[in-house]
Amino acid sequence: MDGNQQVRRSIRWSVLLFPLSVPTFSGCVDGPLFELKKLNPIVQRQWRADRERGDVFSMRVKEMQLLATQFPSMPEAEQAKWASTVSSIVETETSSEIRREAVMALAKVMKQPAAASAVVKLSKDKSDKVRLAVSKAMRNEVTPEVTQALLAMATSDKSESVRLSATESLGSHKTDEVRQYLAKQLSDRSPAMQYYASVALRDFTGKDFKGDVGLWKRYLAGENVEPPDPTFLETAQSFLPFTR
Repeated sequence: MDGNQQVRRSIRWSVLLFPLSVPTFSGCVDGPLFELKKLNPIVQRQWRADRERGDVFSMRVKEMQLLATQFPSMPEAEQAKWASTVSSIVETETSSEIRREAVMALAKVMKQPAAASAVVKLSKDKSDKVRLAVSKAMRNEVTPEVTQALLAMATSDKSESVRLSATESLGSHKTDEVRQYLAKQLSDRSPAMQYYASVALRDFTGKDFKGDVGLWKRYLAGENVEPPDPTFLETAQSFLPFTR
């Protein structure tokens, strides 16, 4: 059995079993805190449960991260199977951190229908950090369903950070509706939103008017305008591969 097979077998058991139950660890659970033996049995059971939950949680986080690194090298059929497994897990997962790690793993295989569908559902997650991960995961998966979910996040998410991130990700979604939205955001009262809209428009159009909102508006209005010349620093950096 090679290394990858061992890794996947480990993930298979732990990812599937950990959400279902908390295992009972064998051996001494008191550790150095032997004085707990003198406490009420209810207190002892609570201490053991807390410890076991902590162990399980950290292991599940690491294994979801490991799955994310393994996803790109998996055959497509195996990607589909694991995308479906992770999608099932997040439907009942109570930990926002695990849901966030799951989104980052699914982002590696967004071409899989199960992955894209799960990420779209999580665009309405109650946790800001999960939705922020979703907005980034949707960047390069251009389908009508994903585009609409991103537009909804960009326009109405309660978190400004999520709205900004979703706006930036829309640069890869080249539809008329997205273009109209990005053009409108150039007049937003928030300088941050204007900036992220201009970054998205750079990806959308292939033009780079830097942060010059006026030039962007003229370009989108149909005027024949040219991007500004690069600054001295930008020119110098272009000769340094390690800065790219």
